[in-house]
Amino acid sequence: MESPNPELVFIMDKFPGQSDKIDSLYKNDPDFRTLCADYFLCIHILHKYRNEFSETQSTVKEYDDIRKDLERELQDFIFNKKK
Repeated sequence: MESPNPELVFIMDKFPGQSDKIDSLYKNDPDFRTLCADYFLCIHILHKYRNEFSETQSTVKEYDDIRKDLERELQDFIFNKKK
């Protein structure tokens, strides 16, 4: 038994009710197969970069919060400490 092609499954999920037509196009049209492969790759890379960007954004926010805390401490030392 052949395992389902992830590209084909993904395209069929994206366009519900069109499985027969998608299957036929995929089997018979090399341009359609290439288009499916390109779309699947694009989605995969987009997902990867969204995840990386999300992680980076989280790290940036953490450091920005630390910076703000440190600035407050500096202000306290500079303006509120008695000699």
